[in-house]
Amino acid sequence: MNPTEPNPAETDAIATEVSPDPNLDNSDLLTPSPLNLGTFLDRLYGTLFLPQVTFEQLKAHPEPIQAAIVIVLVNILETLRLDQGGLFMVIWSVISGLIGWLFFTFLLKQLAGVFQKNVSMPELLSLTGFASLPWLFMAPALSLAPPFRLITAIAVMLWFIIWQIRSVSVVFGIKSWKTLAIIPLAIAGGVVALIWLGNTFKLLFSIF
Repeated sequence: MNPTEPNPAETDAIATEVSPDPNLDNSDLLTPSPLNLGTFLDRLYGTLFLPQVTFEQLKAHPEPIQAAIVIVLVNILETLRLDQGGLFMVIWSVISGLIGWLFFTFLLKQLAGVFQKNVSMPELLSLTGFASLPWLFMAPALSLAPPFRLITAIAVMLWFIIWQIRSVSVVFGIKSWKTLAIIPLAIAGGVVALIWLGNTFKLLFSIF
């Protein structure tokens, strides 16, 4: 008994279903989708324990408002840690912290143009804001016994600096070691700009 030969029409239909359409871009099928960090708490957790994935997600979907909330929390806790109680000091700390954050990010944006990197302010605000999250652990670190206080405080500072460097490197799309030259430039530029601003106000006050 001869085996039944397959129907050519059925064979063509199966081949069409299995073979990808050459006219379609199938790269999305081969590239795994990034981790979905949809909520604010997810981004907080991801910043601490999954920084690279979280920073890339924030670059693709910036959240400057949530980043501003992180800056506000950091400055409020820092004011309480320094025992500078009082509503006025807390408000002043929050306002000055937000202004400093915006100014620092603006300088990074200008440096990005110098290095011919096309980045947006929402991207920079989102990543540098969330990268400030490790500073929340400064108060618990300083509450430890003297033998461990200095070590943990230095560890928190290094954690904060490294996260800032990693966040900027993700936005700029460059290696982390190259970012080491960018952030000091932004800080130095900010200090010079503040000195010029202070001298300008002194000049104006002396005129009046």
